[in-house]
Amino acid sequence: MSATKARETRPSRRCKIFGLAFLLLLYSAPVKASAFDWTILKENGRDYIPLTDVAHFYDFTTIDFTGGVASLNGAAVHLQCASSSRDLYLNGLKFILSLPILEVQDKLCISRLDLAKLLDPILRPSRVSTSRVHTVVLDAGHGGFDQGAHGPLGNEKDFTLDVALRARDLFTRAGFNVRMTRSSDVYVPLESRALFASFQPNAVFLSIHFNYGMGSQAEGIETYCLAPRGVPSSNDTSGLTFADFQTWTGNNCDPENIDLATAIHASLITRLVVPDRGVKRARFVVLRNNAIPGVLIEGGFLTNPRDALRIASPAYRELLADAIVRGVIAYNRAVSRGSGRPPEAIASKLPGQVGSETFLGGVIWDPLKPDVYPRDVEP
Repeated sequence: MSATKARETRPSRRCKIFGLAFLLLLYSAPVKASAFDWTILKENGRDYIPLTDVAHFYDFTTIDFTGGVASLNGAAVHLQCASSSRDLYLNGLKFILSLPILEVQDKLCISRLDLAKLLDPILRPSRVSTSRVHTVVLDAGHGGFDQGAHGPLGNEKDFTLDVALRARDLFTRAGFNVRMTRSSDVYVPLESRALFASFQPNAVFLSIHFNYGMGSQAEGIETYCLAPRGVPSSNDTSGLTFADFQTWTGNNCDPENIDLATAIHASLITRLVVPDRGVKRARFVVLRNNAIPGVLIEGGFLTNPRDALRIASPAYRELLADAIVRGVIAYNRAVSRGSGRPPEAIASKLPGQVGSETFLGGVIWDPLKPDVYPRDVEP
């Protein structure tokens, strides 16, 4: 993947894995029996919700606000974020919010858009109206004359195809149907990849890439899903553009997209034990033009010495493929929680410190009112 010039926001101390004992994606907050009185505050033309409201609605048991850092603790989930930062940690897994945490009227607040489009689908995945995944569309990035990023030990197009072929075999053994946008060194247009995937029933789309640039110190894995309408992409520092206000085909799967990204990213970070660059948002063609839930995985930097050695290793690429498969299995269990299937234990790490909103004629969905996510609301 080509380099981005956006500066990375880092916590003040490194996150360290200390076990797999807690749940993240499979956590499901109790549904309130009566209406919840949300406090809605306006800032910069946006709706913001105090984190105290979030803590009470999702039954976090302890709340701490110290030095501009909020820590919310529940039975299975620890949430941490900081004022003026877009970094949010759930059990230490890193997410990049669409809008920063702000202090509004002396209260630390999260944007209502991030509450509806990120936090609630993750904490209550069983409320997402979707089907279990039976088919996986594997998309090996680049191919043919498009070599992608070039590293000292090989080209991105070759590494992505190798991982996709390994994942194909593992998914097949696990009982999934597998479709591939390419299975050899050929060039396939981005639009064709998305169109091909869109016709697959009960399917998810997994695009595999490796990163490039941002200096030789940039290291680790990041997972992208489609940005919601009305906010810039995570790495875009130029502000809102006209394209950010368009509703793309892929936005019909916003809740599924973030849940799929969470499950896969958690699996990648915990099994590969590499730096966590976060779950991010973007409007890549293969995501925005896709009618099925999808993510794009950046499996490391070809320009980083440590990442480059990992990527060139067949053992690492096998582990990467295996983590992707396990992530889809975790996603299936998350969205099927109500059917009595067993939960999937995933990562827990020590994190680093770190009314209705009317918008172009649309209304943000309120997490209390419906039983499932409506498909006709806009940010």
